[in-house]
Amino acid sequence: MAQLDERPPEWIETAPVVVRNARRIAAPVDAVWGRIADHETWPEWFTDLKTVTVTFAPEGVGGGRDVAAPGLKVRERFTEWEPPHRFAFTLFEGPPIMAAMAESVVLEPDGDGCTITYAQGIEPAKGFGWLMKLVAKRLDGQQRKALDRLAALVE
Repeated sequence: MAQLDERPPEWIETAPVVVRNARRIAAPVDAVWGRIADHETWPEWFTDLKTVTVTFAPEGVGGGRDVAAPGLKVRERFTEWEPPHRFAFTLFEGPPIMAAMAESVVLEPDGDGCTITYAQGIEPAKGFGWLMKLVAKRLDGQQRKALDRLAALVE
């Protein structure tokens, strides 16, 4: 794994590559938050992940986790934690094709349910911009499937 540049949540929207999906879920914010704040169960709904292991505090700014997917391991640090509405994290170790990556999850009340928005901002390492654009298409599909699976678990 390479050391990555850590980025704050507000950087995501201005990153060179941004992947963002939103979905309405017919469950209250608290129910959805309970599921996404349970880090080690992420692979149940974000099935492209193999394992998520809390490595420092499980919640709050500065907490973090290690995430493994087929052929990929990353280390994440929480940069924002506002239960039950939003959290964000930055990757501080990851694949050398990235210079930086940050992600956010935002929950907003929507009638008797909520809307979840998952966003990823990526800065490719020098010479890997072309590859990260291809990776972004895959991430988009993974996000969509994950949000659909999350909805199925909490609705």
